[in-house]
Amino acid sequence: MNTYPVPLQQTRGQLDGKERIATMSLQPDIPEYLDPLGTLRAASDASMEIWQSARDLSMETWSNLMIDLVNSEEYSQATSKWLDTYLTLSQPFQRIVGTTMTQVLSGLNIPARTDVMSLAERLTNVEIRLDDLDAKLDDILHSLETIAASNLAPSITTMAPTSPAISAGAAQEKSSSKTQGKPKEVH
Repeated sequence: MNTYPVPLQQTRGQLDGKERIATMSLQPDIPEYLDPLGTLRAASDASMEIWQSARDLSMETWSNLMIDLVNSEEYSQATSKWLDTYLTLSQPFQRIVGTTMTQVLSGLNIPARTDVMSLAERLTNVEIRLDDLDAKLDDILHSLETIAASNLAPSITTMAPTSPAISAGAAQEKSSSKTQGKPKEVH
């Protein structure tokens, strides 16, 4: 590839996309007139290496120091004392803020957290009861289907074909004889 500066006609758009990108990404090696031997560049590279190694060393030192500090027993005792003091001092303020927020919310007709929680509990209880009723209705339906199937099976096999008028009268007579002497069952 050409590392020299690109002629003016090529920079005006006469190159296709790939060559243009490659040409634009190359940094031309222009000789530095004030530093012909490159000593300043070498010195700046060396100083960057020194700064990077110093940075890495200081980060490692601080990291080890903080790990030792946080893992010490004294730090955990001091932290627990500070946290206990903070929680003790902040409780009255939390109560004041809580009562103030409750008053403001009730004044604005907005439900508080306790109102929403009690409503959620009530809805959960209603849902549980509906599930229980649904299960009971499924049991009753299954029992009725079983009874209906057991009552229809013998009557279908023993019935002889008759005319529709006679069979309707017989069905009425049968149903009235079943209910005349028996009390109704209530579940």
